[in-house]
Amino acid sequence: MKRRIIFIIGLSVLFLLQSGLLAKPKYALGLFHFNLQYVAGDHKIETRIIRESLYPALQFFEQHPKYKSDIEIQGWAIEELAEEHPKVLALLRKLVNRGQIELVVAHYSDEFFIAYPALDLQRSVEISDQVLAKNNLKRSRVFFGQELQWSPGLASALKGKYDVVVTSATPNGYYRGATLPLVKVHYGNDTILGLIGGGKKQLQDFDWDWAFFDDGEVFNSLDYNSDFYRVPEQEKKNADHYKELADKGYTFLTISEFINKVKSAPHYKIPDYPFVPEGTWNMQVGGPYMWMGRQRSGVEKDGLTRAVCYEARGKVLLAEKLIAYAEQAGMDVTGLKKLLQQAWKHVLLAEVSDSSGWSPWLVEVQYTDNEVANTMAILRKIFAALKEHLPSQNQPVVVDTHTGAVNVVDHVKTLNTTPGVLPIFRSVRAKKYTAQIRQIDENLYRLDIHAKRPKDGAVEITFYTAESGLKYSAGCGEQEIVEIPTGLKHDPILALSNGFLYLGNGYSLIKDCSVEHLAATWKEKEGYVVFREELNDKNPGMHMRFYVVKGTPQAGHTLANNLNIWPSYVLRIVDGKVKATKILPGMECE
Repeated sequence: MKRRIIFIIGLSVLFLLQSGLLAKPKYALGLFHFNLQYVAGDHKIETRIIRESLYPALQFFEQHPKYKSDIEIQGWAIEELAEEHPKVLALLRKLVNRGQIELVVAHYSDEFFIAYPALDLQRSVEISDQVLAKNNLKRSRVFFGQELQWSPGLASALKGKYDVVVTSATPNGYYRGATLPLVKVHYGNDTILGLIGGGKKQLQDFDWDWAFFDDGEVFNSLDYNSDFYRVPEQEKKNADHYKELADKGYTFLTISEFINKVKSAPHYKIPDYPFVPEGTWNMQVGGPYMWMGRQRSGVEKDGLTRAVCYEARGKVLLAEKLIAYAEQAGMDVTGLKKLLQQAWKHVLLAEVSDSSGWSPWLVEVQYTDNEVANTMAILRKIFAALKEHLPSQNQPVVVDTHTGAVNVVDHVKTLNTTPGVLPIFRSVRAKKYTAQIRQIDENLYRLDIHAKRPKDGAVEITFYTAESGLKYSAGCGEQEIVEIPTGLKHDPILALSNGFLYLGNGYSLIKDCSVEHLAATWKEKEGYVVFREELNDKNPGMHMRFYVVKGTPQAGHTLANNLNIWPSYVLRIVDGKVKATKILPGMECE
């Protein structure tokens, strides 16, 4: 009898909803993405964003308590607010504490994180959490990345730290098409919820929409078009939109509150999300390629800008393992750990997105170079302090940054490689180029390509693939090997954060990310993968290094991670200083 009554009530409610006699709930969300590195390295614009955009937006919410929103900002920005703008930080804290603003902190710096290993993003989150704790702030478990970056690898990279990843209509719409808003994302054995900003808005149990979903700076300015100064007409337009939604009966929720509403909706089943490769907003202009190959300003050097960060992060990992070794040996490393934290911060600042896209200014390109230089200056101090604690002052010492093993060896030598013939077909589009092929052993080849810029600027390095069966590791998801789907609406653009791509024909291709780090596009119908860099006329040449591995995907994957994610180093004392040399395939330590 009880079940029958519940069933009848359910049918009645459904009839009332369908007839319009009982209005469905309507929810409005907001997500303000504030980026103090909008023009990375320009302190004046950073300050202007705080005064002309962030602070007025916070005041808007303070004046309208019924409006709720999420505000995303980098951990580094919280440090800047605490040091230089405590009044703004105090207001942010007040709104967070009363539950009106949900704080989203996804990374310490607005990094182009899908181009780098998961470890870098995880360190970024750890450092941000320490900054928040120091300033009595608590972030949500909502993740939203700079440039609306997306990767299925986030399901693993964010495990235990976040519950939901928010992205936009793309790259889902670019690759797949329509979707429900809340989905379950799978990667390996890990899952995370995804809120697709362009997902269906009218649902059986409720309607929802965005009150605001954009760069926070454009809530009350026109960013570059108003030189980041406040524009009253712009602010009024957005404020009026909030009022219009309120007048229409929308309830304002934070994203976490909305997720809970969706979960409890009687007719909403969270679907499994199909595999969508890594991407960004506005995929129509290249997605990851915009930051990893497309040079639209006259000062960009995408491949090199991204590569120098790999060199720096590898040396920071080396310092981390040496400090742990010295600590186990009884050394007081308290001061060195503080230096190491600073080194990580500078690496993460160097990984900022705006130094290689969209159209970076010179100060932004130099920002990465300067932060890498800051990293190396700190590392020199650390290595100097650890010099006497190496296990040998006279023999080479090998450090494995993955396992932390520190071992003395008798000698390090480069194996005798021979000129070889590459076992896979490749082609190069350039004004002119040289290709050096060395065979390291029966299953391993190294290919170095030096190319000169053609008249139209676009250098392309192409490798032919199988029709299907290509495998790779999604951006910041290098611990897994996954198959790249076929039949997507557009060719997949891949960041290759560990450089690994299995070509589906018995060979793996590995990009050395510390030489030039570019995105790859798989032209499925044409049957090839292409690395393309649109060099500007002030950047006349490029050099890429690849390794070709014959054998299983696992063999290529292991080499790629050892090369790019967890490099090993040989340490020697030269002229009283520690000299670190990365161990490359073909080097032997005994």
